[in-house]
Amino acid sequence: MNDQRFSLMSLSQQAKAALLIVAMVMASLPSVAFAATAEATVSKNVVALGDALQLTISVDESVSNDALDLSPLDKDFIYGRPSVSSNTSYINGTLTRSTIWRVAIAGKQVGSYTVPMLTIDGMSTDPITIKVEEAGQATAQADTQAVDVIATLDRHDGYVGETFNYRVRLMIGTRLDSPALQAPFGEGFDVTQVGEDVQAEAVVKGRRYVVISRQYQITPTQAGELTIEGAVFSGTEVKGNSWGASLGVPLSRQANGLTLNIENKPVDFQGLWLPTPSLELTQSWQPDTLSQRLSTEVGEPINRVITLKIKNIAQSAMPNLNLDYPTSVNVYSDKPEYSEDGDYTVMTVKQVIIPRQEGKITLPALSINWFNTKDKQQQTSEIEGLSLTVTPGENTPDVQPELSDTSTNQTPSSPLQTSDTKVITQAGYWPWATGFFATLWIGTLGLYLRRPKANRASTAETQTSKSPHADNVLLMLKTAVSANDAVAVATHYRNWQTGHLPHDLREKIGAEINAMMESRYSSHAQGWRNNELLALLKQAEKVKRHKTKGQSLSELTP
Repeated sequence: MNDQRFSLMSLSQQAKAALLIVAMVMASLPSVAFAATAEATVSKNVVALGDALQLTISVDESVSNDALDLSPLDKDFIYGRPSVSSNTSYINGTLTRSTIWRVAIAGKQVGSYTVPMLTIDGMSTDPITIKVEEAGQATAQADTQAVDVIATLDRHDGYVGETFNYRVRLMIGTRLDSPALQAPFGEGFDVTQVGEDVQAEAVVKGRRYVVISRQYQITPTQAGELTIEGAVFSGTEVKGNSWGASLGVPLSRQANGLTLNIENKPVDFQGLWLPTPSLELTQSWQPDTLSQRLSTEVGEPINRVITLKIKNIAQSAMPNLNLDYPTSVNVYSDKPEYSEDGDYTVMTVKQVIIPRQEGKITLPALSINWFNTKDKQQQTSEIEGLSLTVTPGENTPDVQPELSDTSTNQTPSSPLQTSDTKVITQAGYWPWATGFFATLWIGTLGLYLRRPKANRASTAETQTSKSPHADNVLLMLKTAVSANDAVAVATHYRNWQTGHLPHDLREKIGAEINAMMESRYSSHAQGWRNNELLALLKQAEKVKRHKTKGQSLSELTP
């Protein structure tokens, strides 16, 4: 009796679980099943008397093959027996059903007629207008509707140097072979394609088209009224004949012409010409607390990220942002990174600044002059600099090599730099930094290694006692070497205590560090791989652990 009761209870639980699964499946079914729609399209809107076109009726639901009533066509059209296809699919949790009828229809006589609204299980299609023409007229008119090219501009008025967004839509309603689209052209402006083509489908006047959209950037180089000759499409339309063979008919279409009204730069404008309705200049510092404490240490890296965002300006017209830093810091800057954000061109400059001398330093501000095309007046955007007090770090080298003033102040300026960017006076630090950086490392390491061994050992022991996170420094150094990040390697190697390491191992690590720096910054650089240095650091890690263990045991010895 107990066994029977248990089996009944298990059956009841299984039934509940089955009902729960069914409810979950029903809840996951898409709502489209309860809001089905019907759509009618034709293969062409103009047909010759006696020729047929294809009428397609599709429903996004499974219905009976006999649900479609074609009798409303009897008045103006002759039609054949429709073919019906049904499809059901379940993809990524979405259930899709469809029923499609295809039927050939032909006009009874010349004139303009309407494929009437057709009803399927309470769903209705939209009417479609059809023109039935004499054979010669129908062919000419149908050819013009097979392919269409439409061009638009985001605006028609602006200034020399601004960019305009030119969009061309290629609408294809027939089979094509070897299609090609030529860019718009004309005098007084440059044309550049932007992004990739975008393909979609559209139904226009009952006819289904494949729509390919392409964007170009138009940049005027002279003032006046400029005419943009439309983009040109060329290709071959593929047509069938009564013998089942295909015939290629050449097609050519040109988009509508457009006009630009361009003004010149105001005569009283000073500086680099940047015409735009919007310019944003921002920056960020790392560490985040830098501006609050207003102090740092020798060798501590400072990250500065400057972002310049300008609307309606080509990437080639973006200004250089080479700031004039004091000689008491080393600056390492990546190449600018460019991206698009709608109508904006965005330039990001990342810099690492490493103080190498104690004292007061001022990191430069930046101001950019530009012309506001919306307000029609000159404006200035600025970001602030930063004044810091640099204190000696725990691992500040005894020798601080100096850069001569000549090496930094006589660097030729960039050809794009003018008075609109007030602090842009140099082309960069690379002309002198490449040779200096390698020399600095080799010289500093050589002086360090020439110090008496006893002094180095005692200094290392003292510093080790002051650096409880030495293992973390070694870990960060290994990570930087793995990433081939020379700036981070320089910082972590400076902070790493190596006094407990064997002399030969220290020499090998130093030589590999120098080789890495020379490969990155020297003008006669050679290839370098990080596998040897990583192996040496792994040896150093083992020595570190062994030494720590030995020290702990000696402290316990009476």
